[in-house]
Amino acid sequence: MKRMYWLIGTLLVLALLLPACAPTAAPPPAAQGQPTAAPATAAPSQPTAAPAAGKVTVTYWFPVDLGGGLAKVMDSMVAKFNGAHPNIEVKAVYTGNYDATLQKIQAGQLAGNLPDVAVVVNEHTQTLAPLGILEPLDSFVQADGGKKFTDQYFPALLLNSYLNGKMYSLPFQRSVPVLYYNKDLFDQAGISKPPETWDEMEQDAIKLTEKQGGQVSRWGIEVPLEAYNWIYYAFVYEAGGKIISDDLKTLYLDQPPAIEAMNYWNKLVNTDHVTAAYTPWAQASQDFAAQKTAMVIYSSGSQAFFRDSAKFKWSLVKIPQDKQYGVAPGGGKILMFKKDAATEKAAWEFMKWMTSPEETAFWSMNSGYIAVQPAAWDLPVMKDYAKKYPEVLVTVDQLKNAYYEPGAPNYTKVRDLLHDTTQDILSGKISVTDGLKKVTQEGNKLLSQ
Repeated sequence: MKRMYWLIGTLLVLALLLPACAPTAAPPPAAQGQPTAAPATAAPSQPTAAPAAGKVTVTYWFPVDLGGGLAKVMDSMVAKFNGAHPNIEVKAVYTGNYDATLQKIQAGQLAGNLPDVAVVVNEHTQTLAPLGILEPLDSFVQADGGKKFTDQYFPALLLNSYLNGKMYSLPFQRSVPVLYYNKDLFDQAGISKPPETWDEMEQDAIKLTEKQGGQVSRWGIEVPLEAYNWIYYAFVYEAGGKIISDDLKTLYLDQPPAIEAMNYWNKLVNTDHVTAAYTPWAQASQDFAAQKTAMVIYSSGSQAFFRDSAKFKWSLVKIPQDKQYGVAPGGGKILMFKKDAATEKAAWEFMKWMTSPEETAFWSMNSGYIAVQPAAWDLPVMKDYAKKYPEVLVTVDQLKNAYYEPGAPNYTKVRDLLHDTTQDILSGKISVTDGLKKVTQEGNKLLSQ
């Protein structure tokens, strides 16, 4: 399916380029991306109304990959910023999920209609920066204290903010994969505590899987196969491995830790039969809330959804370890596009404000994303929040075991190759070793281009 999406996306990009060759004026080209043609895929229009005298307008594109409901929370934050900054007006545009946002940015570049600020997923910084459309943040950071400024953030959340020695983004809506578990079902199965190791997670999943008439009525665990291979990366890091070299040119997916990680996942699917071969990302959260699975590995940013939707007792823990704990913090970063000096100055003020202790705390409490500054967790409101929901501290603790989420200028193609091959492995179309060897060989060629 993903192969089809990217083929359609490529055809749409070609369609975007054709009007630019026409001798007569044409409307801005539509965005690449979603497999159905609809006005919503067009690059969001820049505001046309003239700002008040002396007021700078900042256009802000943002995705929320966990559902559109959080867009209302974002709108309230933007309104608060505008109220506190009479000389700046931020106009926010909800752009769907992360991949849809990238497609809109690519279409906006072709149309000359880029935003001033946007939130993108980690790897898309490495996709966009080489195009020369992003403004490096180094001069702004230096003016605000240099290392003293960056030291305000969790170091693990800055891992993906740089490319070729330049800083391009600040951490914003960041998350880690965690293991959610249904405490009621654990009690019914006589399991006294959540799993801490891969072996314990496997054995618990076996006990918790239910069948009726030979068909699974409840999975012991769901390990969703999502676009960014996020959970697989965690398994590799926990097996003591590495995904990509420090120079971003060589994959290590044919090495023993990567093979061990995929073998473990494959065993859950095809030997133990405790999880489905393929569970779409969006379905997994719904399945857990509906008690169709007793455990699910999912984003820490979904806590607010489960508090609203789950009608049973649940909690979360770190993904159980193999040789060690390990995750690649994911989610979105906020970055700036090249604009005039006045717009960039206003954009920087907005970016700093959005990631300040008070605002990142507000976003965290309303979403489940990690508040990106340690100082946010010292605020009285956050201490009260953590006292009410102590599981949120697990996400912060997991940052101690954080590693780089892979990204490189051509990594999106590698990511999709790994995703599709994982699906083939879990469905029995190719062996673990052959599949990962294929990804490594073809992926290294892509990285060299």
